[in-house]
Amino acid sequence: MRRLIVAALVVLAAVPPVVAGTQANGSITGVTVSPQSPAPNETVTFTPTIRNLQGSGDALIIDSVELRPGSSSGLPVYTRVRNVGTLSPGAEVTVPLTYTFEEPGTRDLRVYVDARNANTSEPVELRYPVSLSVRERQPQLDIQTDDSVAGVASNGSVEIANGLDTSISNVEVTVSGDGVTVLEDRSVFASVPQGATETAEFRFRPQRAGTDELRATINYTLPSGTERTVTQTRTIETEAARSSVVLETSQSGSGSDQTLAVDIINQGNTRAEDIVVTGRSENATVSRTIVDAVPPSSTEQVRLNASLLAASADVVVTADYESASVQRSVETTRTLRATPAAIELTGLDISREDGVLQITGSTSNVGTTMARSVTVRVLPGENVEPAAPNRDFFVGEVPGSDFSSFDLTARTTGNVSEIPLEVSYLVEGERTKETFSVPVDSGLSGEPERQASGGPGAVLLAVLGLGAVTVLVVAGFLVRRYRRGDDDVDL
Repeated sequence: MRRLIVAALVVLAAVPPVVAGTQANGSITGVTVSPQSPAPNETVTFTPTIRNLQGSGDALIIDSVELRPGSSSGLPVYTRVRNVGTLSPGAEVTVPLTYTFEEPGTRDLRVYVDARNANTSEPVELRYPVSLSVRERQPQLDIQTDDSVAGVASNGSVEIANGLDTSISNVEVTVSGDGVTVLEDRSVFASVPQGATETAEFRFRPQRAGTDELRATINYTLPSGTERTVTQTRTIETEAARSSVVLETSQSGSGSDQTLAVDIINQGNTRAEDIVVTGRSENATVSRTIVDAVPPSSTEQVRLNASLLAASADVVVTADYESASVQRSVETTRTLRATPAAIELTGLDISREDGVLQITGSTSNVGTTMARSVTVRVLPGENVEPAAPNRDFFVGEVPGSDFSSFDLTARTTGNVSEIPLEVSYLVEGERTKETFSVPVDSGLSGEPERQASGGPGAVLLAVLGLGAVTVLVVAGFLVRRYRRGDDDVDL
């Protein structure tokens, strides 16, 4: 990329020196300038090379070397060096001249050499034109800061953009301010190449609310060894510290073990730091957790594990934190509820054994808390009586979402369509009773009945029995008739 600002020495074509004598021929062969792109108030060194030509017949005595404006020899001399010495034919010497230009601009300059013939004392005057551009050319600084709050440390940065046509080295960045305490205020870089950028981080803490000023200063060295300094300022607006943290909670789970989600919402303009979130309750045990920090206008969510000791528990959630170097606390309350125990009868089955009805099934807890002292019994009713050996059945405890089996016996008379059962259990110390009706098949109700008819075998037995009876009747009749006939003969 072409240089943005031309600030180099423009060396005009060599102008033949004006020689007053004929026996000593001198010349200014060139002038070097450093730095080539000076800034205002920066020292510039002009170094002409003066030679007594090889063909000169006499030595050349150099009385003075001067830097003057180029428009007229009568203008003031910027700088001069006197009594440089004597040059023999073919010899040369360099004479540094230094000067500082306070204002930017382009300058046409000349180097004047006043000399004389060492043999004849005839004067010899040499001149050499130099053009120089002095401009405000420095690396650019940009100061960036976070929102500032009184008494609270904030972050800032200084970006250094080297737009010069050369690298800079020994770069030191310092930050200061009025009414501001600057932390980590110094950064050092070995070098910043041409066209490159570097960023220096710093922290600052305003002492009060209002308007404050930050100053960034960069000291650096050019390849020529010239040291330069650049300063940039930035005005910042500082707010008064405002702390405002609120808590929002939500519940997940329905059993004894639940999770309490806590949103930590920072509505203030200061960081909430070293946050400790705890929960306390008479009917639950709740865990705690720690959060490093929540920035302003941000939210952080944490989760607390809660084990309920009852069907419900009021949990007080507290967040202790530090804001603007002050310890603070905020709390909220959340009621956690578990689904209470509820017993239902499932898997019911009725069968007849040894003249009584066997009733089997399960007591199923469809709640999430413990059901205690669970008892199932047969209720007496019309044509129904509890029967040994299991008129009632003590199940005991049934955990949430679990079941336990039972076995009951009952006796019935006549036709019965259902068997009434009663379930009794404790939930959180309170007794609950419920009645269930168990349908009965018609073939199982009443006393066992003998079969009056059946299949082909039964029919065959009936026919044979009838035939046997008939035979016996006929035989009896004949025997009786026979006996009566005998009686008649006897008479």
